Amino acid sequence: MGRPYAKELLALGDTLAWAVHEDVGVLQSFVNAAQGCPLLAVGSGGSVAAAHYAALLHRHQMRSPSRHATPLELLLDEPGIANSAVMILSASGRNRDVLAAAQAAIGAEVRVLGSLSTRSKSPLADMVRGYGRGYAFAGQSPAGKDGYLATNSLLATLVLLARSYGADLGSLPTSQMFSAPADVVARRSAIVLHAGWSAPVSTDLESRMHESTLMNVQVCDYRNFGHGRHLWLSRRGEETLVVALVTPETDLLAERTLKLVPEDVPVVRMQAEASGPAATIELLCKVLHWTGGIADLQSIDPGRPQVPQFGRRLFHVRPPREAKTTIIPPVQRKLDRLNVDDPLPRRIYLQAFASFRRTLSDADIGAVALDYDGTLCTTRDRFAPLPEEMRNACIRLLGMGLALGIATGRGRSVRDALRSALPVEHWGSVLVGYYNGADLAPLTADDVPDKGRPEDPAITAVRSVIDADPVLAQCAVVEARPSQVTVSPLQEAPLMDLPAYVLDLVQHVRTGAHFLRSGHSIDIVAPEVSKLRVVERLAEQVCPRSVLCIGDRGAWPGNDSHLLSHEVSLSVDQVSASLSSCWNLAPAGVLGPQATLLYLKAISAGDGAVRLDVDQVMRGAS
Repeated sequence: MGRPYAKELLALGDTLAWAVHEDVGVLQSFVNAAQGCPLLAVGSGGSVAAAHYAALLHRHQMRSPSRHATPLELLLDEPGIANSAVMILSASGRNRDVLAAAQAAIGAEVRVLGSLSTRSKSPLADMVRGYGRGYAFAGQSPAGKDGYLATNSLLATLVLLARSYGADLGSLPTSQMFSAPADVVARRSAIVLHAGWSAPVSTDLESRMHESTLMNVQVCDYRNFGHGRHLWLSRRGEETLVVALVTPETDLLAERTLKLVPEDVPVVRMQAEASGPAATIELLCKVLHWTGGIADLQSIDPGRPQVPQFGRRLFHVRPPREAKTTIIPPVQRKLDRLNVDDPLPRRIYLQAFASFRRTLSDADIGAVALDYDGTLCTTRDRFAPLPEEMRNACIRLLGMGLALGIATGRGRSVRDALRSALPVEHWGSVLVGYYNGADLAPLTADDVPDKGRPEDPAITAVRSVIDADPVLAQCAVVEARPSQVTVSPLQEAPLMDLPAYVLDLVQHVRTGAHFLRSGHSIDIVAPEVSKLRVVERLAEQVCPRSVLCIGDRGAWPGNDSHLLSHEVSLSVDQVSASLSSCWNLAPAGVLGPQATLLYLKAISAGDGAVRLDVDQVMRGAS
């Protein structure tokens, strides 16, 4: 099986060139969505080193906690990952371990899920794309499929990750990265010393040596080596060599350590000229070539080993199934909001859900008020036509005589999308609340939203602070309307917690303005502005019947936190901690427009009333 390792080494230059220029927009979107979240980076086999690198990038570039893990560790050791970001790395995206990890992450409804594969056809990517918070990269590396060891795919993955996190790779000494290996010494075992940005390369070297049966490897950082690991050299020095992975940041530490290694123990020093994330990539290339040199000494081709039958069977052993939780998804989501797993709050929320369920089941629905972005369509597709299935679901409700309310942070673009999707005879039954409820009008109205009306004094005060800020001038796009200021990050802006910055900037401007966050921007709205204005207007129209509210960002400062504070309200994504509102009834892993469709299809008329079938929603039946 596999392909000659020497040929793989020859392809590294082309792989680097491809990875440097490939579009990483979807990966950058993952990184932006993961802002402020801890990251669990997952990989198996050769991809463990890539996971190690992703975790290191997240800590350095995002200033957030992270760790790397195997798929099995995600399955068994991570019971509380709902508020985490997860990145799964796999060259082909086909092995059952990473697919099981992805399924577990979706079931846990992690805050954001990403995947990176270097094959264009990837079942992992398909699975991640189907998740409401998923970002999948599946590019076709020019080197094609790796041999037995992850080689070109690993180099490509590291470069793509670095670029996604905004790391500077300009210092890579590309003319020297694909040259002859460092000193090649054959010993039975090696101690690999590392620190900082060389750590992912030590992870790869340990895996590479063992998987190719070339050498037994111990991995240790420079200082932990001084806490007892050195004794190995005093007793087994004749069969051991030391491999020192050195970056400019660790040069002095390496020098002090290596001069104390016994003289009869060979030391192979691999020095990176580049610093930071680029050093990892440079050292990886040195390790790839050094492995080839060791393999030549032993007349082994690590790209084409004879894999025993028991090894093939081991690869195909099924990972364990996820332990089935006894907590129903609506309650689990409320507990995840509080990041708690304790019998007392569990009991309280179970009782609260039973009460909410009765309220919802008994409600005679006369109108449905919906958020737009993230609810009727995905945030990524917010400027595309309304999906056909969603369009048909809305038309069905209108045909039943229900009124629809659309509460959106946007303006005329939503009016145009709704007019394109809905038959003109229904426009009079659709109330639109533009700019988070600042402007209310039926869909028939051509003169709303009205940008020509006077600016609210609160917005004037906020805008004066924002317009004068030098950071936002370089990092964001600011759009002002009479009752709202919208701040959106520039694509090329440095990674930063923009919502936190804006909130800190304007919180001292005591105008009563509200700070709201959507999936793509920050809105500061005038004091009297609220999506609840849409609900109040609809309630007047359909009284005494109920208004059902549906949105995706019910947790403060989400831009649906007001809308979903209404008593009869459902989230299709984030929930608040409220006991009486903002519950998400969809099956685990079903989010966004998929959940919205479940809700809308569960609404039916009978016995003189219009009700929502809660059982149908929780079964996931449409």
